[in-house]
Amino acid sequence: MNRRAAMLVATLSLVGVVGLCHADSPKTDRGGIASLEDRLKTGLRVKASRDVKFIETVVERVRDGRLPEKLVDSTYLWAIRRGKKHPFPAFEHVIRLQAEKLNVPL
Repeated sequence: MNRRAAMLVATLSLVGVVGLCHADSPKTDRGGIASLEDRLKTGLRVKASRDVKFIETVVERVRDGRLPEKLVDSTYLWAIRRGKKHPFPAFEHVIRLQAEKLNVPL
């Protein structure tokens, strides 16, 4: 297994450890913490309308209970920790793979 794949497996295995709050409203969680949608858009530096639509779809699947928020959070953290200037493409690729495994259309 190459290094990148090993890091991905290690990061995704932390899904049970990541315990970020679940969004109660579109703008903020309890205690003024940014909503999932805001965290993803800001942290992944999303600007293109196509990418914004993808983030909105992911958040909708989380709210519907079809996509685990912990999975989205761990993938988000993995993408931004990679140290790349634009983490969105990596996030999109991995979250699509994970959603496909769960039979969740994105």
